[in-house]
Amino acid sequence: MITIQDYVHRMRSFAGKTFISRDEGGTVTLIDFGQAAGIVDSYSKGFLELGLLPGDRVAVFSDNIPEWILIVLGINNAGLVDVPRGENSDEEEIRYIIEHSRSRLVIASDETMARKAAKYSHSQVLGLYTIKKANGLKHISEISGIGAKSDAKIPPVSGSSSCSIIYTSGSTGAPKGVELSHGNFTENAEACTRAIKINSADKFLSILPAWHAFERIIKLFALSQGCETFYSSPKNLLRDLKGQDPTILASVPRVWETIYGAVMRKAGEKGKLRKAVFDIGVKSIIDSGKKNKTLHPSKLIGQLVKPYFDSKVFSEIRAQLGGRFRYGVSGGSKLPAHIDDFFAAAGIELIEGYGLTETSPVLAVRRPGEAALYTVGPLLDNVSGRIIDHETGREMPAGCEGILYVKGPNIMKGYYRDYENTRKVLDSEGWLDTGDRGYFDPAGNLVITGREKDIVVLSNGENVNPVKIEERLAKSEFIESILITGHDWKHIGALIVPRFEKLNGWCLAAGVTYNEENLSLTLAEPRVRELFRQEIRKFINPKEGFKEYELVREFRLLPQSFMIGRELTATLKMKRRVIVELYSKYVENMGEKLNRGL
Repeated sequence: MITIQDYVHRMRSFAGKTFISRDEGGTVTLIDFGQAAGIVDSYSKGFLELGLLPGDRVAVFSDNIPEWILIVLGINNAGLVDVPRGENSDEEEIRYIIEHSRSRLVIASDETMARKAAKYSHSQVLGLYTIKKANGLKHISEISGIGAKSDAKIPPVSGSSSCSIIYTSGSTGAPKGVELSHGNFTENAEACTRAIKINSADKFLSILPAWHAFERIIKLFALSQGCETFYSSPKNLLRDLKGQDPTILASVPRVWETIYGAVMRKAGEKGKLRKAVFDIGVKSIIDSGKKNKTLHPSKLIGQLVKPYFDSKVFSEIRAQLGGRFRYGVSGGSKLPAHIDDFFAAAGIELIEGYGLTETSPVLAVRRPGEAALYTVGPLLDNVSGRIIDHETGREMPAGCEGILYVKGPNIMKGYYRDYENTRKVLDSEGWLDTGDRGYFDPAGNLVITGREKDIVVLSNGENVNPVKIEERLAKSEFIESILITGHDWKHIGALIVPRFEKLNGWCLAAGVTYNEENLSLTLAEPRVRELFRQEIRKFINPKEGFKEYELVREFRLLPQSFMIGRELTATLKMKRRVIVELYSKYVENMGEKLNRGL
């Protein structure tokens, strides 16, 4: 398979089998592969009938709905370039994307999004259409209707033809448009099918933003093998896991953290003693899997309690995932080690992958059945990688950390209309600077340790990797989100979003007033601050392997959760610079205190 056109052609070979499905008010509706191919063809010819030419850009602002994949396949099949973005885009993003991409057509999910886009549609835009019907606005069915009656010839494309321009979520400055070709996507999807074996009996559950490269490659991955994709949402995830019996769920780590948190909270409701016994049991099972000696105490205890936990605890979790669940694919950000451990102990396989929008996106992924916890597995078979020392520029051997550079057929063409930024990350030989730090373990698995630009450099010159500390503190049942900061400070500090439901319960038991209308008052309460100080010390201390300069000396509690589109990207990664700017008063106050001495 070389182009998206080839994938559309392949769809016809699966005619009669369900392609996409969703629950609409209690009734499941579906479209089979043959029907979908016909709809895609109608869209393609309709776009051409409107006067669009090969290479023209079509902006699509929509969330994850079945219509999205049909429209975008129609765009690509016609030799056009999609410019996708989510429906939670703000007006400035919409303006920039439409104007910078020079889109010739705009498609919006609904009336609200269409009205926003209409403000910024430049003179070269041929029209604006909605996916959901709205009074006074053109509906997307008009395009497919024109196409269904057309005998227009669909122009052929090549693997190097541009396919999509995906604008990355810039934490500062304007977002960059990652220009990806047909070959970038198809080569990546085909390499994924060689790494993770699936067949037409598999059923995917889809919950991630459609426009994001991770979810997009999952859709092409499923399509290529004739698999059904059921469209769900974070709100209905547990319902649809049980009701739809999927075999594969691709999601971000936060989904698995939510399931883990629910299990921990349920265990905590049974009292402190039983919770302590529960924690010891889970830890012993996890530890037993890491001990090679048969008579090691941890291994013996773990083997002793595992049957009980398997029948009383882990079996319930597996049941929540449906009766056919094979594995979860985790991507978008790093999977915390304690989440990795827990699901492995529960007998639920999580296949962690890694990549960038610039790499279409998958670079590495664990192989099913291979124990590679805490890694993202080996590189795909058509990707080359090397670890480079930042200071010397030399390639590092296995086990040594540095910046990851990659090369392969999935590497972007460049940043659209942005030669300078392209030149900074992509050299003349095709090597891409990922900006991520990591190393290859002896087995060839890639371990990502953090972003090079996120390293916190203290005033004494010590370099602190914030991710390692954040991951450890994420194990606290009282912490929902945490960001480590402290560039040029004497010590590091932390911005913490409490897990408010858990904090409320603690306050009730401790006799502390939980002021829901003014949480700042509760968070300023000395006993609440002492609770979080103890939590920090419990997880971040020299006995846990942390150096003196890695200890969190000060923190500020934030009165609201991080939100997608504000502090978080669509795949729930923190926008570090945005968070520091939004909570600058907290950061500045914390920095002043740390720098003048505690």
